[in-house]
Amino acid sequence: MMEKIVDWATRERHIERYLIGGGLACITPAINWGSAISVTTKIMGYDVDLSLIPSLPELLQCILIVVGSILFVIGALIAVIRYRHNRADNDRKIVFVIELRGLRDTTNTPLVDATPKNLIGRRESILVDIRERIKDGVVTDPEKALERVFGLSADLERRHNGMAASDISTVYGGLSPVPFTFLTGLLLDDESHITVLDWDRSNQKWRQLDEIDDDESFVVSGEDSIGRDTIEIAMAISVSYGVDIASVSKLFPNMPVVKLQLSKLSTDTHWSEDKQRRLASEFLSVAIRAESAGIKKINLFIAAPNSLVFRFGRVYDKRNLPRIFVYQYQKGRDIEHPWAVDMPVHDDRVPQIKYSQSPS
Repeated sequence: MMEKIVDWATRERHIERYLIGGGLACITPAINWGSAISVTTKIMGYDVDLSLIPSLPELLQCILIVVGSILFVIGALIAVIRYRHNRADNDRKIVFVIELRGLRDTTNTPLVDATPKNLIGRRESILVDIRERIKDGVVTDPEKALERVFGLSADLERRHNGMAASDISTVYGGLSPVPFTFLTGLLLDDESHITVLDWDRSNQKWRQLDEIDDDESFVVSGEDSIGRDTIEIAMAISVSYGVDIASVSKLFPNMPVVKLQLSKLSTDTHWSEDKQRRLASEFLSVAIRAESAGIKKINLFIAAPNSLVFRFGRVYDKRNLPRIFVYQYQKGRDIEHPWAVDMPVHDDRVPQIKYSQSPS
């Protein structure tokens, strides 16, 4: 209820509202006060006429009616023109709403219903649903799930066919395993602008990234462990939880591990668009330094909210940065990172599932 009140109080007020309102404000008193309004009362036994509202001079009445009528007609004409223009925009423009559904059932709260109202155009929902490939948080068939996620690229290309880029807006939100979320960001890196929403667990709804940047940055460590002959590293990004470094080291013994970690790990400190952009830029800078140091392959482990993982995928330069594998975490297994998605970078156009092997 409070949100609706705030939306109403802060709504955009077009000039035609003021013109029509001003016109009515001029016409109403001219009509109502054309003659004096008085009442008769008794004072000390005598009938006395009291004038409550004096009459307006005829010339002033005419001026108010003419000015008010002009303002009203101009405002009405602008309102009609704006309505027709908005209808034309809505008919021509389209908002693609991409929802990646996997780890939680959001059937009753679809992302398309939470699309920001300021985006002009008809809404078209694009649902990538891999829930049937996930049971109790465990991906039972990574290949089939990957096939469905990767199919998003061809689907979007088909939908974009024949449309001007200026007529397209894109909204993204998802609840899916980290490798598929990163891949989705990588696939959508060519989209000029994407409005990103994330799932608010506390309020059980989709939410925009509308908080203020708290200026918290990654603490980067482990880069000094990269030797001159090192061509492969592990990279661990900890935002919501700490990446299980012991399981990473178990999977890749003696491999340098570069860590990017926030000082305050939390599932609820990612609601700033500016903060996410800055953290993504910091991640990109570390990846660029790794490439400059001669690294050919990055094994990436991420514990972060969906929207931030998606942003990491978007900023990763698939033409110039090292080959990258993004790993899935399954706590309690003998191999707690059982598989990864080999991302389609460089000349690899199709992503692949790579299963982990037990270290000898």
